[in-house]
Amino acid sequence: MCTLVVLSVLAILAQGSAQSAANKTVVEDRTRQAKALSVFNVVSFPNSACGATSGYNGTCYTAAECSSLGGTASGTCASSFGVCCVFSISCGSSSSSNNTYAIISSYSTSTDADPCTYTFCKTNSDVCKLRIDFDTMVLAAPYTVSTVANVDHGVRTGHCGYDSLTVTNPGGQSPPIICGYNTGQHMWIPASDSCNAINIDVDTGTTTTTRKWQIKVTQYECGNSMMPGQDCLQYHTAASGSIATFNWDTSSTTVSSGQVHLANQAYDICIRRTRSYCSVCYTPYISSSITGIASSYGVGASSTGPKQQAAIATLCTGITTQPAALGFGDYLEIANLQPATSAIASIAGTVNANSRICGAIFNTAASPQTAGATACSHAIPFKVGVHFDDEESFLAGPAGAASPNMNKAENDPAATDGAGYGYSGFWLSYWQNAC
Repeated sequence: MCTLVVLSVLAILAQGSAQSAANKTVVEDRTRQAKALSVFNVVSFPNSACGATSGYNGTCYTAAECSSLGGTASGTCASSFGVCCVFSISCGSSSSSNNTYAIISSYSTSTDADPCTYTFCKTNSDVCKLRIDFDTMVLAAPYTVSTVANVDHGVRTGHCGYDSLTVTNPGGQSPPIICGYNTGQHMWIPASDSCNAINIDVDTGTTTTTRKWQIKVTQYECGNSMMPGQDCLQYHTAASGSIATFNWDTSSTTVSSGQVHLANQAYDICIRRTRSYCSVCYTPYISSSITGIASSYGVGASSTGPKQQAAIATLCTGITTQPAALGFGDYLEIANLQPATSAIASIAGTVNANSRICGAIFNTAASPQTAGATACSHAIPFKVGVHFDDEESFLAGPAGAASPNMNKAENDPAATDGAGYGYSGFWLSYWQNAC
């Protein structure tokens, strides 16, 4: 909270001749003195978020406070009594200011720090969580799939073998390690009394990637309605939108065979329920039914060997068996997931209601399906659990997984019937439905 004391002086001086002044009465003299009036105004305003003229988010402070805290004034706030103060730190620095940025527009392997560590401490003891927004985040990609896959490629696909970004959570479980393309992604983490650090480790021998990032860290006090009440790594507050795995290139309108999800990922994506809405539905953001054009969903192998078919429920064991023997190590967990045409009554656990979905075709119907379809959940809270193990199951050669071995491996390069690549991850649209 900022407080300013503003002095306004209104001076109205009566003028007259020296002769008439001598004849003024005491009452008139007092009236003239009252016309010279000093007014003190106390102006207080909160240190709330503001939009800076530079395009960044800032915090409203007095000009003096902004300067003393090491920020940069960019526009005004609080009816021009304050300035919108933007905070930015460099590698190796720390900040306890809200809405702090860490920006490198083009990382230099010769001059920029490696590793690059940013430390964020609580603004005050009431802060409960930090939201980390990756406004821009491009690092070297993880190990991916070559044109001619070998069976041993599965044990390293999706691992961050070149660059990596880690976030510390002292006293608790840290978020998964990420790398590659993560522009537009975010994380929620508990704010630690020991501070939290973002560590970016760069393989300086790899120069083919133009690494760049713009990270924004926002602090939220306990009880703020905009932060998740559950243990959610990601939290979406819109009634409709999209969700994607880390390293999914959401700037592309097609799915590349080189698109891979990251290994060792275990976290929850939560969606805030909109008032008077009772269910949420999901479908691939990029949908296809044409062989050779992949959909934006691929989380494992087919449920059957001869055909590319959806896989749900008990098939999604969470077990990958090498070499190329079983490809069900990855799955999503969505309580009461069912076909969009199912009745609400099935929330009680009747037929077609499942919690796990895997495979390369997004469809939760009971019998094996060869085409994708919308699936919905009436279970509250709205949540998607991501469970990816540390390896993929591949078959060798340009053909990769093909009949009759569709269930043994995840690399079906043909994207049969518009299926996704089983190692790609997901990019899903979601929308809530009124009760």
